[in-house]
Amino acid sequence: MINQVRLPGIRHVMQATGLGWVVTEQGRLTVNLFDHELGRVARFAAPLDDPRMQVSATRRLVAAGDAHQIVVLDHDGVVRWRSSWDRLDGSAGADFHIDGDHVLWIRLRETEELVAVNGVSGAEIRRTPLPGPGPAWFISATDGVWTGLTLLDPCQSRAMLIRLDAERIVSRPLAGGDLAGFSPAGGRYLTQTLDGFLSVRDVASDAVITARHFEDLPGTPPSLADCRHVDRAVFLSEELILAAPNTGSLPNDAEGHLLLSALSLRCRSQVRYPHHDGSGAVHPSYQPGRWLTRHHEDDRLRLWQLGARLDDEPMPGQLALL
Repeated sequence: MINQVRLPGIRHVMQATGLGWVVTEQGRLTVNLFDHELGRVARFAAPLDDPRMQVSATRRLVAAGDAHQIVVLDHDGVVRWRSSWDRLDGSAGADFHIDGDHVLWIRLRETEELVAVNGVSGAEIRRTPLPGPGPAWFISATDGVWTGLTLLDPCQSRAMLIRLDAERIVSRPLAGGDLAGFSPAGGRYLTQTLDGFLSVRDVASDAVITARHFEDLPGTPPSLADCRHVDRAVFLSEELILAAPNTGSLPNDAEGHLLLSALSLRCRSQVRYPHHDGSGAVHPSYQPGRWLTRHHEDDRLRLWQLGARLDDEPMPGQLALL
């Protein structure tokens, strides 16, 4: 464990592009910013009305929105600009994300449009139709060129890459299910489906590098044989993926996270945490080999790092340990 922070009433934890994480609190309009080391950068109140707000952040800006409006602030809480959703021809139910170039991407659910806004000035750059299910999930690519977008649907989600090219919105569909993240070098992406399939694919060609159902992962510990779904899977390095199985039926999930090969999805090891309050929800880090866990039981965020480098080939005797 690298660091831990106690934060009563943790609500949402999101990656902050180029910074670390942005965290909100239950029942409060409070925004917390943490860097890559889980050191606190800032804490301030967002000038909104509903604590069930959404937030997105970069190393420079924070965007916060509720059912009525969106506001963009500096890290000291000073407002740069704000807008009602009506002014953007939208209504309650918009999802948004600020990328590394400070482009604010907004997916308007009612009009089924994708809008690109200058995050610094608030000026609209371009909009384009984006039909499909309502809720949207954004992920910044590590190379800073693309932003990943998934339109969440209980039946069949739709994932794509988006970017600006000469102030024109360019999009490219992705295969495999919900977009879960990108490799640290940005050349591969990870997908997962609600029924338990994982796949690693090439960003440039969409070619499948490896794909398996969670029930069929080689080397999975017997204690997790009944798990058929993955709550979260994230790249830790170019070689390794961290998977958090759905362990709701297990009596103790304190050792429920798995390290998988990013080249074969073979189980490399089981993560063993030095505490007894469960493994916690997983959140990715922009630093290779690190990840964040969230624990509602004791109101803590914990930052972890692999103790030693693992490659795709087992060390002598390792297979016997799995």
